[in-house]
Amino acid sequence: MPEMWLQVLGPVRGRRDDVELELGPPQQRTLLAVLLAAAGEPVGMATILDVLWGDAPPAAAAATVQQYVSRLRRIIEPDRPARDTGGLLRRTAGGYQLAADDDQVDLLRWRALIRDARALYGADKAAAGAMFREAFALWTGPAAANLPPEARGHPVFAGLDREHVTTLVEAADDALSCGFGAALVPALDRAAVWHPFDEGVHARLLRALAAAGRRADGLRRYREVRDRLVGELGIEPGPLLQAAHRELLAEAAPAPEDRPRDEPRAVRPAQLPADLGSFSGRDVELDRLDSLAEGAMPLVVVGGLGGVGKTALALRWAHRVMSDYPDGQLYVDLRGFAPRNPPLSPVEALHGFLEALGVPRSNQPATLDGLSALYRSVLAGRKVLVVLDNARDDEQVRPLLPGTAGCAVVVTSRSYLGGLAVDEGARSVGLDVFSDADAYRYLRSRLGKERVDAEPEAAAEIIEVCGGLPLALAICAAWTERSPAFTLGTVAAEIRRRAGLDAFAGVATGRDVRAVFSWSYRRLSPGAAELFRRLGLHPGGDVALGTVASIAGRGTPETLTLLAELADAHLISELRPGRYGAHDLVRAYAAELGEPAERQETLRRTLDHYLHSLLAGAQLVNPLRTPIDTGGIADRVRPFTPRDTDEALAWFGEERENISAAMDAAEQHGLDPYLWYFAWGLNGYLMDQLGRWDEVIPAARRALAAAERQNSLWWRGYLHNALGICHHRFGDYAEAYRQWSLAVEVGRAADDPVRTGIGLAGMASTLTDNGRWPTGDEIERAAAFADEAVALCGHLDRDAPPGRPDPYTVRARELLGICAEFFALRILHRTGDVEAAAAELRRGIDMHRGVGNWAREGWGWELLGRIYQHVGQDAEAIEAYERGLALMQRWQWSGTEVLVSLAACHARLGDRAAAARLRARARRLADGVYHAYADQLRARLDAYETAEG
Repeated sequence: MPEMWLQVLGPVRGRRDDVELELGPPQQRTLLAVLLAAAGEPVGMATILDVLWGDAPPAAAAATVQQYVSRLRRIIEPDRPARDTGGLLRRTAGGYQLAADDDQVDLLRWRALIRDARALYGADKAAAGAMFREAFALWTGPAAANLPPEARGHPVFAGLDREHVTTLVEAADDALSCGFGAALVPALDRAAVWHPFDEGVHARLLRALAAAGRRADGLRRYREVRDRLVGELGIEPGPLLQAAHRELLAEAAPAPEDRPRDEPRAVRPAQLPADLGSFSGRDVELDRLDSLAEGAMPLVVVGGLGGVGKTALALRWAHRVMSDYPDGQLYVDLRGFAPRNPPLSPVEALHGFLEALGVPRSNQPATLDGLSALYRSVLAGRKVLVVLDNARDDEQVRPLLPGTAGCAVVVTSRSYLGGLAVDEGARSVGLDVFSDADAYRYLRSRLGKERVDAEPEAAAEIIEVCGGLPLALAICAAWTERSPAFTLGTVAAEIRRRAGLDAFAGVATGRDVRAVFSWSYRRLSPGAAELFRRLGLHPGGDVALGTVASIAGRGTPETLTLLAELADAHLISELRPGRYGAHDLVRAYAAELGEPAERQETLRRTLDHYLHSLLAGAQLVNPLRTPIDTGGIADRVRPFTPRDTDEALAWFGEERENISAAMDAAEQHGLDPYLWYFAWGLNGYLMDQLGRWDEVIPAARRALAAAERQNSLWWRGYLHNALGICHHRFGDYAEAYRQWSLAVEVGRAADDPVRTGIGLAGMASTLTDNGRWPTGDEIERAAAFADEAVALCGHLDRDAPPGRPDPYTVRARELLGICAEFFALRILHRTGDVEAAAAELRRGIDMHRGVGNWAREGWGWELLGRIYQHVGQDAEAIEAYERGLALMQRWQWSGTEVLVSLAACHARLGDRAAAARLRARARRLADGVYHAYADQLRARLDAYETAEG
């Protein structure tokens, strides 16, 4: 069974087998958070609606909640059958329930640990303290921290935060009274950040820091919280905080020197730069550093993109733990990616460290080996914290590592220092950009809560443009601070006005985003630098390995090597196996770099990869379509070629957004033919197979505009026909009629009888297949259109040479088979002879079978079923419908429509059980799918079931 872990104590997250789950949009994530906060208890629909929409739920709120639950079920338990009611997410009488175990939800696990720790407290206080610490480590932020502020403020989540604080304060009092208060310093430290005005939490933190021997930290924390209370609330600390402060002052009083005055003191270096006052967030990463720093001689590497805040994190953590290293702190900027100065050599770094440790340079050896050996000797038996900032590679770091237990080393680097991980056992902390919540906290820490909260929309826009990158946010904050007249709104407006990375230039010389990224770019090999430039032009948000290989024009092994170099430089990241992405600002920087010829070649390769991959899959999904000639493919492009329909559909599901982005790029660059080629490929997937006719319409309209710009008559006719089909499916018969009449006009202008005939047949179908049985006048008009189509195209079939017909003749025969449908209806209307009409219709069915068009053959049987159903011969109708269903069920949505009609016939014959089975089968096919056509089919099913009582 897969291991599931769901979190609400901090950001709402989920993992399955250590793979992060994409929980969907904010409202859907909020629903999951509500169920998690209930800790296994049922949640009523009224509560759910209140959290999601407050006093103004939409009209379809309950249906929307049902959709969210359905999607969450597929995300959390994808292998569970859709109708299985025994999963984690369950429907209850009045709402929903999350039925999970203690080892699947952090809130349940936390409460279980607290309960067990309290039970253990009287018997084994040390074990109880360790259990409390484990419990509070589950809290990685305020409850539901990554939800929108309006949702987070709901009592459902505020109550969890109150429970956390109350339990923590009680546990801290017990631990302090028994001498175990130091164990809860990390939990109290985090809670103090989340609840900056809670004096009870801060008082316990000061006492716990004193218990841990960190009195200097405690005094500094008291000053910080006092300044906050006075500055923001206008009040002095209360009795609890004042008492804790007095205890710190009493314990910090200096004691007399015990040793003789002539005994030499060991030099205690204190090289850490000042902690950044504007530091904010990063609670999870600080906790991870705490956990990784345990052991004899920890070595931790903080890695990440330039500007993501690696140095700030390392210094904040170093200041937090400096009291744990009483023999001092060493710090050096190794200048691994400095823009002008060369990287600092290990020899120079060691000279500086040894001088700080009390060894004059004149007494130091000259060689690297000698310096490194002396450095390790001086540090032997001492507890020193070493911070190696901005390292270039493993070899720059390795000579600077202490050789004895008691010391700790933190390294920051833009490169992945894999050699340290393999040879030295280094542990890694990967630093990502800020979450939205942390970005807000950062802006508030820089600009003040009132100023940021007064302009929430402008703040949100700045955060979005910065993509959570701390450097970009710092630049915007500095820009806003530069003049009191600058509001967040004026800065956001200027960002909109400027193009790309220019938005972050001109505030701090040498520290704009473009310059910082360039330091990493200059370190790349020529091949990796070229790939980086090309990937910057990729139009979509992420990119698959096969696409990268086409864009690079290289084989897969070589492409993987270059991608690994870019990932090690933190310029891209592997989002999941075989798919890569980059921060938006990094992509913008990469896109600026290429020469015109390289950019043009990259665009062509990208478009050709997506287009020809799309066409290959579309031909598998709908083998009845005649392949089109696109005029060739760019050199060294290797499109994806699926092996079967399932693989084609899976690829399409992964790449739909990238295909849309590729169409946008083609349109922006005036490459009109790509628009109609893409529309052709999309139609193969989106029409009968996926039923997404609503998505066909905008793509077809864009392609039609391109065809009109280029006066391409064939493509204009094809696209008018595609639009006619889509509007007909949605019941917009007037617009469908108009589109097919335009197809007729184009066909006549192009002297193309088949295209003209197809348009005429489409016009006829709007008259005979419009949601009801057609009138006599409609049948006669439709048959007249069919007569005209046969007059145009009949000779193509008669004059075709023996043997395998060409594609144009095949289309003509298909058209003649379609026209037989309208002739059959005319026979029925004029004579009432059902069997004569059926014979004419079977003639058309035989024509479709002769050219191998099983889809049109299936629709012929569907019409025969409708005819029999209309005259009350339901048994014959069922037989015809079932023959059509057998042909069409490989296309989900066509088959589903026939199921609905079959159910109606069984109901009229009194077999309500069979009707119910068929409708249930149709609902299963539509379950969890919410495009417009699926909604239409569900509405038809609802109407039938209501009518039957």
